[in-house]
Amino acid sequence: MSHDKIRAATRKRMAETGESYAAARREVIREHQAAAGEGPRSDPGWFAIGYSRAWTGRTTAWLDTLLGGGPGKSGVQVGPGQIRVRMGSYKFDVPRRSVRSARRSQERLRGTTGVHMNKKGQLLVNGAAEGLVDVTIDPPCHTGRTPSTMFVKERVTSLVVSLVDPDGFIAAVDDHGRTQGAKLPGLSSGRPPCRPCRRA
Repeated sequence: MSHDKIRAATRKRMAETGESYAAARREVIREHQAAAGEGPRSDPGWFAIGYSRAWTGRTTAWLDTLLGGGPGKSGVQVGPGQIRVRMGSYKFDVPRRSVRSARRSQERLRGTTGVHMNKKGQLLVNGAAEGLVDVTIDPPCHTGRTPSTMFVKERVTSLVVSLVDPDGFIAAVDDHGRTQGAKLPGLSSGRPPCRPCRRA
């Protein structure tokens, strides 16, 4: 379901139910996933990774399914202490205090899908070229020595991930920032110490 169609369906639901945009959007996406047999989780802090219908996206989804992931199972968990990324067998965790911002990405991937370092400091975790979110990480984290990174430990300052509900994810990250106030980086004058990120 394209983002334009999600927006249109959300506005239609808002007119019918009187729900807020965020609530209506969440229900539209949940209904779409259920119809597609993706079995979305009920946890409001969990956001499914988006897979395209192009052959690259379908291939990535198929491979991820073999590894226990795939549509409806691979995703990003926004928790109080960490943001956890899961795609197939790949795992990458970012401490919340290292998340400086989350915003829509204009990255042009040219059909690239999977998990890999796209360029210096940028970790790409995607099944589609749409619905991309760029998470800025500072202090930086490091990947593990996995096949996805050619068994090289990489420094990560930016995470780009494709999501079914990118706006919902950004709102969840922003909402945490508002509730935590000066405890979050970017909202305080000092930089809190950071333990190394956990990785697969």
